[in-house]
Amino acid sequence: ATRVPLKFGAETLTTVTCARARVWLTNRSGDSAVGWGETPLSVAWVWPSTLGYDTRLAAMQRFTEIVAAHWAELATWGHPLEIGHLFAQEVLPGLHREFNDRRAAAGEAPMPWLAALVASSPFDIATHDAYGILHRMPSFSTYNGVYMNRDLAWYYGPGYAARFAGRYPQDFLARPAPTRIPAWHLVG
Repeated sequence: ATRVPLKFGAETLTTVTCARARVWLTNRSGDSAVGWGETPLSVAWVWPSTLGYDTRLAAMQRFTEIVAAHWAELATWGHPLEIGHLFAQEVLPGLHREFNDRRAAAGEAPMPWLAALVASSPFDIATHDAYGILHRMPSFSTYNGVYMNRDLAWYYGPGYAARFAGRYPQDFLARPAPTRIPAWHLVG
């Protein structure tokens, strides 16, 4: 249950269902680590609709299970940003399309792309967690050219190549990392 009711659009929530993932990574030397990731399946936010909340939640849960099976089969090397980008660009769109094709054949409304991204996010988060554990450092400390195989130009494409060539996410993070933030605020 939530501490207070949360309102998203026309819906007010008093409970939230979370998806939790465990990812096991192994490096080329055979060292391994386990990471955890969790995110709320924020149905009201990612899938605004007149379709019932429980119906949309059940669909997101089923899609999360499908995504889990494909993350488990993913056999690739790289930094978590590269792995997550690969999954989001090359695997997730097909899973989303197939899922919505089955829904359409059953006369059901399509699940939005944002819901697919949220369903995949606990696995991405867990991959970052495991990578940091594997390297014995906070995962954000690996967002640089020492650990990443590609700079930001690769992610943004030719239109931004000159601006982001040789630059990495760590170039844009506050250093030293803050140990306190003044407030956490939810606007709904």
